[in-house]
Amino acid sequence: MDSQSDPHRQPSPPPSPRSSEGRRAPRSRSGCWTCRIKKVKCDEGRPHCRRCLRLKLLCDYTPRRKTVKIGRQIVQSQRRRPAADTAGTDTAPQTSPTSDWFQSLLRQDEARSISTFRMPVPATSTSSVALTASDHEAIRYFRTTFAQLHHTKNPDYSLYSIMFKVAEVDAVVMHMVLAVGGREMEFQRSLHSRHELGLGAGSALWHYSHALKLMADAIGNESSNRFNFDSIYTALYLMLFYEQKYGDDKCAGLVHHLNGAAQILQQQYSDKIHLVPPIARAHQQWTLSFHAHGLAPNEHLSLYAARLLMWMVNFDTSAASYGLDSQLHATLYQLMSSTTVDGQANHYIQPLEKFEQLHHYSSPLYRIVWGDDYPQTELLDDIENRNVFFLEGACVQLRFMVAQLAKHQDGEAEAATRWASDVELSIENTRNKFGDLIDVAAGLSVSTDNSHRLVANLRRVVPLFYAVVLYFLRIRSGLSESLASQQVDSLRHIMNLAFQAHKYDGEKAMVRIAWPLFMVALETNDHLHREWVLSRFRAIRQFGLNFQRAYQFLVHVDDLQSKSGERVDVRGVFQSRDFGLFVL
Repeated sequence: MDSQSDPHRQPSPPPSPRSSEGRRAPRSRSGCWTCRIKKVKCDEGRPHCRRCLRLKLLCDYTPRRKTVKIGRQIVQSQRRRPAADTAGTDTAPQTSPTSDWFQSLLRQDEARSISTFRMPVPATSTSSVALTASDHEAIRYFRTTFAQLHHTKNPDYSLYSIMFKVAEVDAVVMHMVLAVGGREMEFQRSLHSRHELGLGAGSALWHYSHALKLMADAIGNESSNRFNFDSIYTALYLMLFYEQKYGDDKCAGLVHHLNGAAQILQQQYSDKIHLVPPIARAHQQWTLSFHAHGLAPNEHLSLYAARLLMWMVNFDTSAASYGLDSQLHATLYQLMSSTTVDGQANHYIQPLEKFEQLHHYSSPLYRIVWGDDYPQTELLDDIENRNVFFLEGACVQLRFMVAQLAKHQDGEAEAATRWASDVELSIENTRNKFGDLIDVAAGLSVSTDNSHRLVANLRRVVPLFYAVVLYFLRIRSGLSESLASQQVDSLRHIMNLAFQAHKYDGEKAMVRIAWPLFMVALETNDHLHREWVLSRFRAIRQFGLNFQRAYQFLVHVDDLQSKSGERVDVRGVFQSRDFGLFVL
């Protein structure tokens, strides 16, 4: 929104010539810290100056502590807190079972990744985070490059943009935005130079560690009886993302966070999840529980929290398909089984239906968050892409069902047979329900570019469906030397769409379909296809440690299959622990 249309904005002097926004411009004494750090002229507009609005930066007017330089060290002097702030500090906060999870995670994280330095505890409040120039760079990366890499939606109106809205008022989320954005930049720089991972105060790892400590305090202190679910789950989503891409090689941190998310969900909605009645969804308080006027009623799931849950379940599904167990899916299914809307209990619904119900519920999120400022083009784009995202949600659930089938295979044969039949039926129902989208994707030509977002989404989502088919047939039918017609057909469709996506979006598109490509590398008998997929994984190593580990794993499996002439039992290789675990 243009800054001149903000009714709360104070009058500001006319913009200065561009030449004044340089290093030689006089430093503003009352402008925002974003401009002052860069030593550029600030028009001092509030709550956001024009430069920050134009560059999509966080406009920071937070009062700063004075710094004193002692030798080579810079020490921040802490202002004396009012007596009211320290009242009651001798009383230990009440704790809950959920806080035990975070305390154990803190101990694990300290032993695993923070032992290389002693993290100082900064004198910052829980409502603001002092930002440096590198922090602003991380924020800008998160809101632009990062958001575009991991989603096809316009980053100005995506879920990542809403996450940043939460970060502006919540310190834990802001630290995680800085951790994720900063870590992505650090990792890519380290591949192209001798740039090393920062470990000191202000680094990505420091922000992540500090977010964990603040989270533990927020979860453990129940003096206010309730914590804000939207804020906690936003931070958790970013923590899951951080752990998936840069976590330990046993994925212990990822599983720990997933179980923590399940515990918080169970604690917040002890018996069932309440969905806001449609007639009330137009109000901002039901869209985000953290809004300008305080906390909305927590017994109802906000539209934003519903969409976050859908995205977080993806992590749980991915982990399950690599043999990692967590409780998020089971907890969500349990609470959704007795979900009520406007006091009316729903009949018991199957996993695919539950997830679709949550998706339907969160559909109006974006247009309600931005209201009249939401562009018509974005609204029409949402409607046009709605079904393809329903297909994506179905693929996530199908993948989880196949992962459960793999567990049943290790148990009773009769139970595994029944489960396999249910999964096969669900796959066929999904194929029939979304047949139009699947057929359109099959007919796409390489000459059709990605300027239409629906085309880009079809090339991203439909491969997930075919990857589920490959995954299911591998689990159900074993490792026979010859491929069934369904497998050959699925491989052909994935490769066709992957070639097209790579032509227009390069390696960025390969990050989005990494798991389907991984399944192709395992299943295909075509040497050229396997080499092409391996080259793609070699290229996307720049986007995370999980991609590096996946590439090393595929090279090893390819070598084994070349020597033996047989398809390799991937589960056996994973269980041997010869390679670091990863999640795609």
